[in-house]
This record gives sequence, C-alpha cells and structure tokens, in this order.
Amino acid sequence: MKALPKNTVIATASITGIIIVFLAINYYIWATDYKGRFYPGQAIGHLALSGKTKEEARNALNQRFDEINQAGLSFQYNNRSEKLNCEEISFDSDLSRPILTLDLEKSLDTIFDADKQTSYWYYLMSHLTKKSNKIFTPIYYLDELAINTFLQDNFQDLIVAPANAYFSLSASGQVTSVIPNQEQLGKGIDNEKLFNDIRASLAYLEAPVVSLRTVSLYPSIKQTDLVGLELQAKKIIGRGELVITFKEIGAASSTIKYWKVKPNKITSWLSVVKNQGGTIIALDQEKIKNYIKTEIATEIDKEAILPRFEIKDGKVSGWQSGEKGRQIDLEKSAWLISDNLLKGINETSIIVNEVAAQEININSDLQINEIIGTGHSKFSGSPTNRRKNIKNGADALHGILIKPNEEFSLIKALGAIDASTGYYPELVIKGNKTVPEFGGGLCQIGTTIFRTALSTGLPITMRQNHSYRVSYYEPAGTDATIYDPKPDLRFINDTGNYILIQARIIKDDIYFDFWGTKDGRIATTTYPTIYNIVKPAPTRIIESSTLKPGEKKCTESSHNGADAFFDYKVIYPEGATTTPIHERRFSSHYVPWQGVCLVGKGVSSSPIVASTTPAIVKN
Repeated sequence: MKALPKNTVIATASITGIIIVFLAINYYIWATDYKGRFYPGQAIGHLALSGKTKEEARNALNQRFDEINQAGLSFQYNNRSEKLNCEEISFDSDLSRPILTLDLEKSLDTIFDADKQTSYWYYLMSHLTKKSNKIFTPIYYLDELAINTFLQDNFQDLIVAPANAYFSLSASGQVTSVIPNQEQLGKGIDNEKLFNDIRASLAYLEAPVVSLRTVSLYPSIKQTDLVGLELQAKKIIGRGELVITFKEIGAASSTIKYWKVKPNKITSWLSVVKNQGGTIIALDQEKIKNYIKTEIATEIDKEAILPRFEIKDGKVSGWQSGEKGRQIDLEKSAWLISDNLLKGINETSIIVNEVAAQEININSDLQINEIIGTGHSKFSGSPTNRRKNIKNGADALHGILIKPNEEFSLIKALGAIDASTGYYPELVIKGNKTVPEFGGGLCQIGTTIFRTALSTGLPITMRQNHSYRVSYYEPAGTDATIYDPKPDLRFINDTGNYILIQARIIKDDIYFDFWGTKDGRIATTTYPTIYNIVKPAPTRIIESSTLKPGEKKCTESSHNGADAFFDYKVIYPEGATTTPIHERRFSSHYVPWQGVCLVGKGVSSSPIVASTTPAIVKN
C-alpha cells in the first residue's frame, strides 16, 4: 500500500486538530454559558434570553409584563388620549380581573426544550446553521370585549351603528299606509387595525399606544330595496295581532300561555332578502329572537335541577331527585314565527327543548361511605354582601353529585349568578366609571373547592390564580379565581365512584367535604414557596361623580407582587389504571396591586395625598 504524501498527512492532521480545537472551544462555551440555558440569539420580542436559565427568563418575562400592566393600554384620537388599565378593579377582590394575561409557561416552552437545551450537538448545529427563527412572540390572553366596551364608553362619538331602511306605519298608526324609511350611514373604530397595533406592540413586549382610526359602516338594506314591497308589507301587517302560544303540561292539568304581538311591533320586524331577481319581503330573525328572549323566555325557560342529598351523622337525609329543565329553541321558534306570518298564519307556538337532568336512584349503590377530601379557607373581614354571596354559592353546591369520570365545572355547577338567584352586587371600576356586578365572594368558593380537590387527589384540568394576592386566600399560590364564562375551575372524578359535595360554614370559616369511597391514593402538597417580592405603585386617585364632594371610597389596601409555587403529588394504589405517581407543580404569578381610591368631585382645596396603604372608607 502506497503511503500518503507528507503534505496530505500534515494537512489532514491540521484540519483534524482545528476541528478538535473548534469542538473543544465550543464545548467549553456551551458547558460554561449555555448548558441548560437559552441559546444565543433566542429572544421573546425585545427581551434577549441568551444565557438565561428558564427560571431567570421566567422572572424577566414576568417583570416586563408587570411593567406593561402598570403602563396600561393607551388610545389616541386627534388630541384626545384615554388609558385603559390592564385590570378591572373592584371593591370586592373577586370581581377584579385582568384584561391582559401572560401564559408564561407556554411562552417559554415554545423556545425551551429541556432535551435540546442539554444537548451539546443540538447547540452546535443550531450555532453553525444560525437558524433565523430565534425571536418568538409571547403567548397571552387579551380580553377584546373589555377593550371594545372601554372604547364605546370613552369614544362614543366614533361609534355610530348603521341603520337599515325600514318600514313604518303612518303617523296615525293605521295600517292603511306603510312607509319605506331612509337608511343611515354609520361609522366605527377600525377594529382590525386596532388589534393588529396592540398585538404588534405586545409582540415586542412594549406597552401599546394605539392611534384610533374610523371606518364607514354601510347598511345592508337601502330604502330603494323596500320600494315596491309596500303592498306585501301592508298585507302582512293588516292581518292584525300575532298570537304566540305555549302549552304547559302540569301533573294534573295543562294551561296555555298567550303573548299578543301588535301590528306596530310586527312592522319593526319586516325586512327584505336580496336574491338574483331583486328583493323579496322577509322578517328579521334577530329581532324576533330578541323579542322571544326578553318577553317570553323568562316565563318558559327553566334550569334542570341536579339530584342531590345531604349526609348527617353518616346517614343519607334530605334526598332531592333530579328534575328536567326546558329551554326555548330560539332559532326554530323565530323561523316558525317568520314562516307562519309570511304564509298568512297569525297564530304560532313556541318550540321548547327539554334539558335532561341526571337520573340517580337513591336505592342504587352510590358507594358514598366516607369523607375522601376536605378543603378550607377563611373569610374574616368580609363585608355583609360578600358573606351572603359565599353562603349562596355554598348552598348551590351543597349536595351535588359528581359522576365517575365526569369533569366537574364550577361555573356550570353554580349556575346563573345574578339578582334572580340571590346574589348581591359590588362596584367594579371600569376606566373612570363604576358599575355594579354580581359574584363577589365566589372566588372564596373556587379557592376552597380547589383545595378540596387537591386534598382528594383529583386531576385538576383548569385552574387560574388571581392576578394579585388576596388576603382571604393566603398562603399565596393556593387560590383559584373564577369568572363566568372563564376562567373556570375544573377537575375530573377519577375515583371510580360518585362524589358528593357537602358544604360547612362555621363563623368565618368555610369547608367543603367530598364524600365517596377511598381507593388508597395518597395526595400531598408542599407549603408554597413565595419569592420575587415587588412593591406596588402608590395609590391611584380617580375623581368620581357617583360620590358626594369630598367623599372617599377605596379598594383593598395595596399588595406586593410575588411569585409562588407548590408541588402536588398523588400516589395511586397498586393495580390502579393510571400511572403510579402523578406529580405537578402549580405556579402562580401575582402583579403588584396598586390601591385605588374614588374621590367625589368638588373636594375642598386641601390636597389628596396618595398612600400605599389607604384606609377603606365605607359609604
């Protein structure tokens, strides 16, 4: 075999040496600066993550979002400027909710892969190929409805709904003359530009400052579309009143309910539909559905009643069987009314669907033998309305049965939360206005049920901590906020048997007990670790026309921001169909809570001094 030329050997050895040195240097850099850390060039928006651990990145991202929350969302139009705080603040902490929420873990998990971040070869290939996809966008939830509501309140002159052309009766109200009326052009805020601008700022972790732009809103039906259809409209209206009926079948007899719709109301329902041959007379389905909801549904709709019972001294008592509910089918009912009117039929019935209730026979073996989990929280210091709402929420859950393998939803179980179900309102600050909302105190229910589910060892499928620390729910990190329709608290009954919810209120303490049959699982939680304490901004003062001059009303005192976590571990018994051990860390981030005080306009000349710990002044 012929030997390689000397120059070739030297060149090969040199190249090999260079490669080894290159690999060694890069390995040293990786092991020193990047092993288990974010790689060079990786960033979320303008926040560089290179060289940071996941925990360091978590802290930096939280801090940046806290700054955005403090700055709020600013909206400008010509020389006007209005700021929306990123939190709707209430005098009951449970009704305070964020408008902007960062999904921290998902944001970091889009970049940080534990296997890749500890792989030298992945680092090397990423470094050599210089991948361009290294700047990521944070994942967050933006309450667009709250933003639109704020803009409607503060920029009312920019929002004018278009008005379709419509039929009306003559001034005398007689059907002898049906008149087509002129349509009206509208205008509104350009929502596409608005939310694109907000998202563009948040993508770079900047507090949004948005210049509003208006767009014209055109009606879909013009006066010319109605011309020539007057006789058809007159024919429909000329038949007189529309009678809507519902037959209610009772245990011993049945009754028929009637609603009479006068011609002038039917006239307001008239519309047209365009087709290739022009336009034809029709009825506005949305207006008919709105009439059904406001005038009829309140007398017909009935929620299903869940079966429930109570256990006293280890024995079943107070059994209540399930009861079916009913609900109007709005789509079908509106279509039937419309179809009948067009056919000349002035009497029609409402279509109602049955809402099934869970059927359980008390004589069946429910396997409800013992307490399998208990949760507790304190609500000392709560005002009267809050206490009433907590009692109301506890009563709504007391005695409910959760089926095996059912995902329990707290929002669904509580049902309607308004005056009709016995709840009391509290003021919520939206912008510079205060409006009443129902449901204060129900996060006490959410937190206690969350703790009960943990004590029972159940899989938690949905839980959101409050955006700031609430004194009722200490220690931090063990709370759960709810707000219809979300966030919700949900968990799965994987015990294989029914679970019965029992509520107890003793003075300032609320307890929930889950009854069922123990299957040998062992559930433990560590005491929360609380860190990254951040001081809040000074108290914000808002002038209010709803208070007397000089009168002052403040929210709960300021609170420090913080991070918290606890570890949840469930060890299942031998033979269980799931994994032997379930482990999960519940992490919570709390923004610094800035106290807010409303002060009645026209105060005396003495200055208002902001305090970081304002006293609560009652009306």
